Amino acid sequence: MKKLVLFISIAVIAAVLQGCSQKDTDLTSKNDKVKVVEFADYKCPYCKKVEDNVMPKLQKDYIDKGKVDYQLVNVAFLGKDSIIGSRAGHAVKNIGPQQYLTFQKKIFAAQPDTEDHKKSWINEKLLDKLIDELNLSDQQKADIKKDYKTKDSQSWKDAEKDKKMAKKKNIDTVPVVFVDGTKLDDPYHFKEYNDLLKK
Repeated sequence: MKKLVLFISIAVIAAVLQGCSQKDTDLTSKNDKVKVVEFADYKCPYCKKVEDNVMPKLQKDYIDKGKVDYQLVNVAFLGKDSIIGSRAGHAVKNIGPQQYLTFQKKIFAAQPDTEDHKKSWINEKLLDKLIDELNLSDQQKADIKKDYKTKDSQSWKDAEKDKKMAKKKNIDTVPVVFVDGTKLDDPYHFKEYNDLLKK
C-alpha cells in the first residue's frame, strides 16, 4: 500500500511539474541562439501588429546581433491566397535567406488596412513585385518566382510542413509566439520578448 501511495504521489508531482513548465522543447534552439517561433499568417491583421511593433526591435537588438534564431511558421489558414504567400516566403527563405525578413516586412506592409484584408489580395502580381524589390540578383529573383509557382517544389513542401506543424501544435489562432519554447501571453509588446530573452 505504501508503494502505491508513493507511486501515485510521484506521478501527481510529475504531472504538476510538467503542467507548470510551459516550455515546448520542439520550439527550443539546438544551438547557442535563443529560438523565437512565431505562428502567423500574412493575411492576419494582428500578426501585422507584431510585425510593426515588435519585429524592428527584435531584429535590431537580437536577430541582427546573432543572438536569436527567428522562425515564422506560416499557418496559411485565412484564405486560399494565404498558401500562395507562404510558398513565396519559403522560396525567399530557401534561395535568398538574407532578404527573408525584408520580404516579410514588405508583405505585411502590403496588407490592406480595412476589412479588405479578408478578401483575396495575395497574388502572383503582388508577390513578383515584392520579390523584384529585394536586394538579390536577377537569377535569384527568377529562381524564387519559379519555385513558389511550381507544384511540388521545395517551397510548396515547406509551406505544407508549416501547416502540419501548426496542426500538431494545435494552433487555431494567430499570432502565437514562443520564445525558447515558452508561449508568450502577450505577443504584441516587445517587453515580454525582452524579459525572456534577457534571462
